[in-house]
Amino acid sequence: MMLIEKTVKSIFKIIIILIALIVMGNMVVLFLVPQYEFTWKLVLSNSLSSVLIGGPMGLGIVLIVNNLEKKYPWLKNPVKRLIYQLIYTIGYCIIVIALTALWMKYKSTDNISSEIIWENSLFMMKIAFSFLIISMLITNAVSFFVNWKKSVVMQEQLKREQLDLQYETLKSQVNPHFLFNSLNSVTSLIKKDPDKAIDFVKKLSEVFRYILEQKDNEIITIDSELNFLESYIFLQKIRFGGNLIVNIDVKDKSKLIVPLSLQMILENSIKHNVVSKEFPLTVDIFSKDDTYLVIRNNLKKKPASNSSGIGLENIKSRFEFFTSKPLIIEESEESFTVKIPLIKK
Repeated sequence: MMLIEKTVKSIFKIIIILIALIVMGNMVVLFLVPQYEFTWKLVLSNSLSSVLIGGPMGLGIVLIVNNLEKKYPWLKNPVKRLIYQLIYTIGYCIIVIALTALWMKYKSTDNISSEIIWENSLFMMKIAFSFLIISMLITNAVSFFVNWKKSVVMQEQLKREQLDLQYETLKSQVNPHFLFNSLNSVTSLIKKDPDKAIDFVKKLSEVFRYILEQKDNEIITIDSELNFLESYIFLQKIRFGGNLIVNIDVKDKSKLIVPLSLQMILENSIKHNVVSKEFPLTVDIFSKDDTYLVIRNNLKKKPASNSSGIGLENIKSRFEFFTSKPLIIEESEESFTVKIPLIKK
């Protein structure tokens, strides 16, 4: 039953396309040929030409548009897209017309002169380029609308994911365990080192303030993220002391990344690994070839550490909106590595 339905739909689509080609072809000729010359014989001849020439031409244009859409989407590269589409479509139409003219020359039983072939070719060019303009207007309008709609949906999705990540980050900072550990650290510091206790409270407020400030930012410089990360590392070092080692070596801090991504990755490292004197946790953050920012930690998983991977998936999907370069996750027996792509301005 489903096969019959698909076959009927396919036949219906073919019929619609054929009718559209015939109508478009005759409408173009109606504007090019004086009304007194527009006969039923011309209609039949032009209908056949529209199907035989317009069919391959239309199919070729659709394939060109689809391929260009993958490499040069309208919303990202409008100028390149327009230039390449004009070059490829016009070139393709000229090739189709030239092949048709040659076919007419060598397959005709009559002794047709080159002048008649040339006149027919010019006439076909007028029809073809009129057809090209109409088809490009239609395909580009449809393509632009589809991309615009997709862009709106992706923007909304990005906002939701950004809010989700912000919420998850904020939730992780205000959960009872974090607050309990922070209060314990402050209580201990007040007795031992009041000045450091004041610094701890300042850094804690900086962490919360940064998280709340990033609600409207889709991307941010590495420099801003690292400044925030230093505050977060300060809080964690009060708890873990020298058992947590974070090495940062980033040359170009003006590159862009997604907000809170470094903090989430570092938090995952601390959450899922043993951090002790016997097994210190070392996290290295460094840039690689100006294309990736690498976060690598040694691996000593906690006995009952099961990660849902939601945090990393959230970060991954947010990066996909700004760059075609993928977020890379690598795990070996000794280390866990996350490579986040740097976003171009």
